[in-house]
Amino acid sequence: AEGRHVGLGIVSYVEGTGVGPYEGARVGIEPGGRINLVTGVGTQGQGHFTSFAQIVAEQLGVGADDVEVVTGDTARFGWGTGTFASRGAVVAGNACHAAALEVRQKVLALASSVLGAAEEDLDLADGLVRVVGSGESVSLGELAARANPLRGAVAPGTEPGLEATAYFGPERGVTASGVHAMILEVDPETAMIRILRYVVVHDCGRVINPMIVEGQIHGGVAHGIGNAFYEELVFDEGAQLQNASFRADHRDGPRRDALAAQPAGSEGRGRSRSDPGGRAVRPGDRGRARHRRVRDTRHTTESEPPVRADPRRA
Repeated sequence: AEGRHVGLGIVSYVEGTGVGPYEGARVGIEPGGRINLVTGVGTQGQGHFTSFAQIVAEQLGVGADDVEVVTGDTARFGWGTGTFASRGAVVAGNACHAAALEVRQKVLALASSVLGAAEEDLDLADGLVRVVGSGESVSLGELAARANPLRGAVAPGTEPGLEATAYFGPERGVTASGVHAMILEVDPETAMIRILRYVVVHDCGRVINPMIVEGQIHGGVAHGIGNAFYEELVFDEGAQLQNASFRADHRDGPRRDALAAQPAGSEGRGRSRSDPGGRAVRPGDRGRARHRRVRDTRHTTESEPPVRADPRRA
């Protein structure tokens, strides 16, 4: 009734994540109570340091700040495959969990001997092992020192220190899924679009850190829209790339509503944040400016319309 050209774009998808072959991790407790975590998987800003620290901290009853994380350093951990295909949290995260769980068992076994209580009566919290219903406790640092005796002998079938190395190799990947939807308006004269609302629903499995997931979704949506409308490689007459820097990027974007479904178990998010963005635009704008003949559909970083129409056609 208002003469506006408004459309709805919806894209649903299924994404394979968490592929093998394996990742490994080593977790250890220092006599000062500090927790060390080393894993062979590399990182490029996905939040691995925070997420992996949370996984280990949950098992050992400490804060994430008490866990020092090292990733991708072959001098510290010689085995690893890499960060790709939405596999960091699924594969490396499970390796971190397995190593931390083994250290937890060692902690409980030693604390049971020191405190004279059954393992099932012990609780790990705040860097201490406490006897439930009793004031008796021992710190993780003290247990680590006891696990590395300077005199006597290490009992047969045991090993010194509170340390463990574990590997995780999934038999198959895990499948994530979701839906991206947007409401957009198209100017029929210029084919310029305006995204009025963008909603993402993604099955993440168990979310380790909601803030990281939300940030990945927001950044991925901006990336996908940028791929579709605001990117162009500009070369000069000598074939030199003129816009290889992010200094001239496009910072406008829609408000994004991120809804993350959370059943049990972790699943990857990966490219599912960015890939559907451009595709979701197409159903919404298809036919909205079809009375114009499109002459140029190149991606651009400039403020000009990403799809230019021929004004000679009515």
